Amino acid sequence: MAISGIRDLIPSPRTFLSVGLSSLLGGAVAIGVSWHMRGPEGPPGPPRDPRFVSIGRAYLPELGKAYAAAWEEGARALDSGQPVSAAIAAVGRAWDTNRARLFDRMATPEFTGIVPESRRDADVTAQQRGALAAAWRGFAAGLDK
Repeated sequence: MAISGIRDLIPSPRTFLSVGLSSLLGGAVAIGVSWHMRGPEGPPGPPRDPRFVSIGRAYLPELGKAYAAAWEEGARALDSGQPVSAAIAAVGRAWDTNRARLFDRMATPEFTGIVPESRRDADVTAQQRGALAAAWRGFAAGLDK
C-alpha cells in the first residue's frame, strides 16, 4: 500500500476533535444522569469504629489461609489412606482450630480492649456496649470489603 493510501485511512483532525468532544460530552451526561438517579441519601447508619474496619480487612485474607490449611489437612488425610468421612472430619477440626487461633491472635485483643473477657455482663456499661457494637459493625464492614 502506498503512503498516500495510508493517509486516506487516518481521520482528519476535525474528526478527532468531534470524536473527542462527543466522548467528553457523553461521559458528562452519563455521570450527571447517574448522580441524579442515586436518590436521596438516607439518615446515617449506626456508628462503626473505623479502626475495626481495617482489622476486618486484614483478618479476611488470613481467614482464607486458615480455611485453605484446613483443606490441606483433609487432603493429607486422604493421601494417608483415610476414608473420605475421616478426611472431612479432619477438615472440620482443622478449620475450627485455625479460625479460633486466628481470631484470638488478630481480633480478641482488640475487642477485649473495649470490654475485657473477664467482665461480667452485669458490669458492662452502656457506653462499653455501644463501643463494642460500633467495633463489631466496623469489623463486619472490613470483612465485607
